[in-house]
Amino acid sequence: MKKNKSENIPVDFSILNDMPTDFKIDRITREAGFQMKTSHVHPFYDITYLINGECTCFVNHSIYKLSKGDLIIIPPGDIHRSTFHGKIPVERYVLSFREEELNWIRSLIGDEIVSKSLKTGVISIPSKRRDYIEALLNKLLFESEGQDILSPAFIQAGLLELLLFMIRCQQYENNVYKEIDVDNQLMQEIATYIYEHYDKKITLDDMAERFHISRSYLSKKFKQATGFGFKEYLVNVRIKNACRLLLETNHSITDIAFECGFNDSNYFGDAFRRIKGIAPNKYRRNKEAI
Repeated sequence: MKKNKSENIPVDFSILNDMPTDFKIDRITREAGFQMKTSHVHPFYDITYLINGECTCFVNHSIYKLSKGDLIIIPPGDIHRSTFHGKIPVERYVLSFREEELNWIRSLIGDEIVSKSLKTGVISIPSKRRDYIEALLNKLLFESEGQDILSPAFIQAGLLELLLFMIRCQQYENNVYKEIDVDNQLMQEIATYIYEHYDKKITLDDMAERFHISRSYLSKKFKQATGFGFKEYLVNVRIKNACRLLLETNHSITDIAFECGFNDSNYFGDAFRRIKGIAPNKYRRNKEAI
């Protein structure tokens, strides 16, 4: 485990090999109104817990509103972006770990429970248990700074305790699941349509007509609700699926570009490098590093 310090700077995990350790935790403060400049898609789990403030998290095609005491789970490969609103700064813990860190807990309680519990979703931690989880997260942060040779063991034990606590909340507490943001239902329907039909021709004009709203309203409201521009989100969804095809098939890069809705392989290559920080062919060759 390498030393990590709490810091008030952007945490961008969108590029390969961006987390050199198996575990990372930060305590981060954002001013109200801050918006992430880049979307996030990374090959490890993210858990964010809000200590104070409010924010909106857009994950894949779902919009969640988070407030004090809420915890969101974001599995590897999920597109997400957060927008921080309200009138006070947002303070949160951001914890990241790789899939391999789940081997221990899977051996204890079984793969089915772990897989079911660590899907995308928001848990509202009961108020009577928030002191406990915040103390646990603070302990993980303390040990991540490399106190001594026992710190890696304390981190592993602490992560196991955190995950078991989350699963217990899901299994035995009432009303811990936060619903998707119903105030933005139309934008969620539009995002879901894009997410499921990314391989088809999709334009802003076509979507405005399909959902019976104006082009300008769709563009403005989609950005407000998700943090993504319409075209930006469409391209990110297509790149996400292109990554999957690059790793799971032997299809040519040109064929993958067309399969994912791009009508120009050169544009696909440029978009891929801009979002992933690496060319498609190099991404495919670096499969073991992902």
